[in-house]
Amino acid sequence: MPESRNSVRNPTYDQALMRELFEVWNPLGAKGTFVLLRGYVDESYNAQVFTLSCLVAKGKTWDEFSRRWQLVLAAWNKRLKAQGRPQLSRYHAVYCSNLKREFANWTTEEQQAFVIELIQIFQKHRLDTIAYSIDLDEFKRIIPESLTEAQPNFNGYIYGPTTKLMLYEIANRYGTQHPDTKVSIVYDRCPYSGVIADAFHQVSDDQHCEHRKIFTTIAETGWEHCVPLQPTDLVAYENFKDAVRKKNPRDRRRALKALVDLDSFGGRARFMGTDAIAEWRQVLLAGGKVA
Repeated sequence: MPESRNSVRNPTYDQALMRELFEVWNPLGAKGTFVLLRGYVDESYNAQVFTLSCLVAKGKTWDEFSRRWQLVLAAWNKRLKAQGRPQLSRYHAVYCSNLKREFANWTTEEQQAFVIELIQIFQKHRLDTIAYSIDLDEFKRIIPESLTEAQPNFNGYIYGPTTKLMLYEIANRYGTQHPDTKVSIVYDRCPYSGVIADAFHQVSDDQHCEHRKIFTTIAETGWEHCVPLQPTDLVAYENFKDAVRKKNPRDRRRALKALVDLDSFGGRARFMGTDAIAEWRQVLLAGGKVA
């Protein structure tokens, strides 16, 4: 029977799918002693700020995390069905935060309770975030070439350098700690998949990147096939909203505060404003390019 739009996918199916995919991606097969990590990537942006965010954890951590995530969704769908209300196909950060689409008839109290339950899953599993947020107004002012060199458009352009920044950070962080680390990257399908893949291969081939060999592969997929992209969406959105807060000061969102207060949640999110972008431009020009 075809899977309905509102059904919750069997978590064992997702785990089996990811294991099968990882066996294809892993060039060492079952041989060797190394730390196996998976990083899931998603973006969040508006006209002022672009954020690219990655969640990294061990493969077995992701399997159990996905199982718990699906259980929370299934429990909420059971309640919604009993009330004769539309069920959820997934967690979607923008729609949930703004009570749109599948969350349109939710109350603020329900939305907050739902997010709290999801964040409690993070408490039980060690995950790291690596995120870069770019002040787009300053980027366009300091690197005006981006407006004319952007292909196919500015959004496509910004994905490239931001992906590289994030991957260099991952390589330095995990390669320095454990040189035998192997990292596979999975990103949510988007119109700029080619730009992301090109950035990955440029970093993997960069002779100046000491730990470039920790990367095994990169692959795109959709949320319907990959539960970890949902918590990645949550963290990307919260990193984005916190970056917007740098431009428009306000209190930190409760969801992000709850996350950063967890001992199990680590990593770093960086905001690149005027000074950082100016320094970035100098580095790029020294290499004979601005992209």
